[in-house]
Amino acid sequence: MCFLQGVKQEVIVLKVVLVSRDKDYLRAWLDYVQRSSSGSHMRFIAFSEWEAFSSYMLEQDEREMPELLVAEPEFLNPWLLNGGEHSGVSWLLLSEGQDAEPETKRLMKYQPLPVLLEAVRNACRQPQSRRSPRSGRNTLSIAVVSASGGSGKTAVSLHLAKQLGLAGYSVLYLNLETMDSSFPFLEKGFRQSNKPLADAETGLSRLLYDLKARRREVSGGRVQVQRSEQRQESGRVPAQGVKEQVSRSTGACSDLPDDAITTGKIKAVEAYVMRHETLKSDVFWPLANRKEMLQMSKTDTTDLIRFLVGCGQYEVLILDGDSGWDERSEGVLENADMFIWLVKDDLAAMHRWGQWLQHAERTRPEMLGSVLERTYFVINEYREQLLNSLPRADLHVDAVLPYIPSWKQLNQEEVMLSSPIFQREVKRLCDLLLQFEEEERRRTGQIHSEEHWA
Repeated sequence: MCFLQGVKQEVIVLKVVLVSRDKDYLRAWLDYVQRSSSGSHMRFIAFSEWEAFSSYMLEQDEREMPELLVAEPEFLNPWLLNGGEHSGVSWLLLSEGQDAEPETKRLMKYQPLPVLLEAVRNACRQPQSRRSPRSGRNTLSIAVVSASGGSGKTAVSLHLAKQLGLAGYSVLYLNLETMDSSFPFLEKGFRQSNKPLADAETGLSRLLYDLKARRREVSGGRVQVQRSEQRQESGRVPAQGVKEQVSRSTGACSDLPDDAITTGKIKAVEAYVMRHETLKSDVFWPLANRKEMLQMSKTDTTDLIRFLVGCGQYEVLILDGDSGWDERSEGVLENADMFIWLVKDDLAAMHRWGQWLQHAERTRPEMLGSVLERTYFVINEYREQLLNSLPRADLHVDAVLPYIPSWKQLNQEEVMLSSPIFQREVKRLCDLLLQFEEEERRRTGQIHSEEHWA
């Protein structure tokens, strides 16, 4: 179970159950994990007897279940047959090479311990299925926005996704820019995916189409219901043999409750997204047709975000927003839980920041107040001191991210995602975001103090 311990030292712990008949093998694992810095975010619980292992797993409620089970066949197979397959716990078969399980579900037993530990860490990072989908409020949606183009939204969004993915969170990155700028940094990972290219390239386009189709289906069903009610009120009844069509299905549409379950033509989220190993997150292949992005309405954007938040597969949704003022941007502003507002320390950027706030104050004051309550203002490309004044006296800076000179002329995609200095500061920003999110949920009683915020 991933959770945060304390306020000042948030440690995300991955809980792993290890089961083997060989007690010496278990001791070697546990001794190595205890000494290794890479195991500091993991807690192993080891068993060598079926009775003790079985009792332990039965005693765990859903919140206390481990992230991963690693077990020999004589333990794993009975557990799967006795309901483990539907528990929502990921598993790996501790194999000596003669087993029939797919390679992705096997962990070769006799390997160097660093290799074994890294394989376990990678397995823990995969999005896990749950016995029941998490409600929308349990997926934290973070939008990275700005009043200026070129402020570094995509770089910051990608780094947030990667750092949270490395920390063990299940993360989805969604780029909603009119002109996508993430592809050059993700292309190599896209090409390395196991997903068929045709399915990968059309994932977002298919999801947008399916959501629109569902909205039309639900709206049509409601029209039929209204007509039926009007006929009953006027004393009219349908002709014999003619049935009123009433849609009973639900969907993640903007005119439905946030926690509506998605069924029917809309598939599970795995059918639309793809795994990006470098980013440690799930992603969508960018839309090939820019017209689809330009035509996205506020309702389309709302439906999309609510579907992704409500699907139950992700703890964090990163929204890489646009710097314009259009319906797509309004959909992001109204539906994201939290905002990272980026601004550069230059005269023009500060001016545009002030202009955006003035326009919002005149046209959408209620929306602006709600957004500001959920916003962290971050100076990007910071160089030791702030030279320009903030556009309003009531504004403040919550964090800064450093200027990286080597990014000025990038010619390799890996360079942008591998800066140690930038990664360190993004980790600090993640700590800030998660600290306040946990405190807010505790204050409102949404979680218990020991429970992970997501």
